[in-house]
Amino acid sequence: MPTPKKAETIDELTDLLRKSQVAVLTDYRGMTVATITQLRRQLRERGVEYHVTKNTLMIRAAQEAGVPQLEEMLTGPTAIAFIGDDIAGGIKALNDFVRTSRMTNLIRGALFGPSLVPADKVESLATIPTRPQLYGQMVGLINGPLTNLVGSLNGLLSQVVYTLQNYSDKQGGESAEAAPPAEG
Repeated sequence: MPTPKKAETIDELTDLLRKSQVAVLTDYRGMTVATITQLRRQLRERGVEYHVTKNTLMIRAAQEAGVPQLEEMLTGPTAIAFIGDDIAGGIKALNDFVRTSRMTNLIRGALFGPSLVPADKVESLATIPTRPQLYGQMVGLINGPLTNLVGSLNGLLSQVVYTLQNYSDKQGGESAEAAPPAEG
């Protein structure tokens, strides 16, 4: 039976796992407290929570969250970046940190939904569009054909109006010719 503090930590980690779109597992060996704080600050700007945790607590949280496959990646000192809606932004922030700090083995892998993503594929998650971008793309996909339809209908209606106007002008001209000249 875990202590109340550990049970609270497990509940918090479980909640974070359930809320997150992606959980990126990192190895924090060789990082100073100042470096971890700097990384947390950079990630927090993107809405990402970064937690250093014991593997045993994380294993329990993963089981409670319904993702026991996460246990495979929980070896050695582990910190986890919990990414919410802005997947691309969170991954980019991690990638930027890796590039600037020159910590080559920082990222171990990720949990994306129920699937485990190996470390070499995590960077590709940065290309996933955000939810607002997807909404914009959907609106564009719907708006394009509707705009074309409205333009086509407008063109057809204009042709009908021009044809009727020509016919009306032609009828008006013929009736003027048929009328006897006015005597004056």
